[in-house]
Amino acid sequence: MDPVFLLSGLLLMAFGLLGVGVAEPDLLQGHLLRVGLALAALLLGFLLPPERLLRHALGLLALTLGLLLLVLFLGDGPGGVRRWFYLGPLAFQPSELAKVALVLYLASFVGRKGNDTPILGAAILSGVTAGLVLIEPDFATALFLVTLAALLFILAGVPWRRLIMVGLAGVLTVAPFSGYYLNRFRYVSERFTNFLDYLQGEASPAHTAYQVLQAQKAILLAGPMGQGPGGNLPHLPEAHNDMVFASVVFATGWLGGFMVLFLYLFLFLRGLSLALTLKGPLSLLALGLTLYLTLQAAINIGVTVGFLPVTGVPLPFVSYGGSSLLVSGLALGVLLRLAREARGKGVAAWSS
Repeated sequence: MDPVFLLSGLLLMAFGLLGVGVAEPDLLQGHLLRVGLALAALLLGFLLPPERLLRHALGLLALTLGLLLLVLFLGDGPGGVRRWFYLGPLAFQPSELAKVALVLYLASFVGRKGNDTPILGAAILSGVTAGLVLIEPDFATALFLVTLAALLFILAGVPWRRLIMVGLAGVLTVAPFSGYYLNRFRYVSERFTNFLDYLQGEASPAHTAYQVLQAQKAILLAGPMGQGPGGNLPHLPEAHNDMVFASVVFATGWLGGFMVLFLYLFLFLRGLSLALTLKGPLSLLALGLTLYLTLQAAINIGVTVGFLPVTGVPLPFVSYGGSSLLVSGLALGVLLRLAREARGKGVAAWSS
């Protein structure tokens, strides 16, 4: 297996165990179970031939759309949201699967049709996927899906005239409903308002920005070497999940935080190198999965240090949560298989 991909993923999972352990020690055993499932998903992704995944990409996306629709009626979650299927002690969030399913579908679409072809159908499916997530409601994940799809279209070389026309059509479709959505789900506008309050130096425990202030406090208290797994973490909401990067830094220090950043950087550079050596849909698949993992990591860490409004997007391989770990493991397994495919074809995918 490719050492950069494999070691980066395993080390990030190890950092996740430290972060969850210092944030919520009672959840550590459950997190170990989720890490085990993520490793099983990694093995599954490695065993599945990428060409077969691409052939069945539309079917996988259709299954994901069915799950996204079903969760609106049968799903559950805190505060009246409907995002999870609860399966005994485990919970599954279809919107996490949607990230990989969308990458597979778009890579397959461009591979079959070419980049200079009408993309309205693919754009509609991408929009429907994001729309179902949007009404769960999960604004941040829906926006992430739209961004991921747009980046893949751009990087695939789709002409700008097509992208602009589809983008304008999407804006005109969504705009009439935006006012209703923001009134119906006020948390979206409140997060932006609280972020502006944070930028102005105003935040209270009742505001979402309070998380950011507490995360920064934990990072400052960590020092160069950290407080260790038994350290007394300051009060930090979602310290095991959305804000787990602060928990990791608190336990391992600024040195550990830089190591996490470098691991994601290595993942990005290795994925980019692999995408440049592969051809056709396999290249776009490698690029899409790499962007999924590293762009989501950048958003999560950006929120934690106060560069972005609070989103609720988990940190791949690190955050507590079965769905994110499972899908991240699957994506990494597919990248490992793609790297093996590249080596098998005599392509020097990584300079050693």
